[in-house]
Amino acid sequence: MKKIIIALTLLLSIFLSSCQAPSAEFIVIKLNQGIDTVEIGTTYVDPGATAKYGLKVLTVSVISNTVDTNELGTYEIIYEATHNNFIKTMKRIVTVIDETPPVILLNPGIDTIYYDETWIDAGVLATDNSQGYVTVTQTGSVLSTPGEYTITYQATDESGNVSIKVRYVNVIAR
Repeated sequence: MKKIIIALTLLLSIFLSSCQAPSAEFIVIKLNQGIDTVEIGTTYVDPGATAKYGLKVLTVSVISNTVDTNELGTYEIIYEATHNNFIKTMKRIVTVIDETPPVILLNPGIDTIYYDETWIDAGVLATDNSQGYVTVTQTGSVLSTPGEYTITYQATDESGNVSIKVRYVNVIAR
């Protein structure tokens, strides 16, 4: 008896819902779960969306996708579902960020000298995944007395990510 009542209730709800005037507001679009914040220079995979009109599953089309993972920023994907002459759209916001610090490579150089020689800094090469500008600052000095000295390089990208590399210089007696 319960099964018959449930079946009749379902049929009645379908019948009553079909008595309403058709409208775009009955199209329901839902964004599929996915990652909407992505690191610059990586691949973004659109998780898509689903849509229904009552019990009918609708096809969802992407009508606009401005996502560019090679540039920092906020982008959008616009989905569209149609039923008869009714159209409904929904927007997904995707943010491209930079949380990766720059990479610092020490240029090869002579880092062991005699106390009466002048040390020449070979410098560093700093690169960043955003391909943006990287600021490199250097601290430390090499004295003419024997000992081990440190030169510290700090690279900062446009997003504020920082990395540090240390060069060790040895000054030795003859």
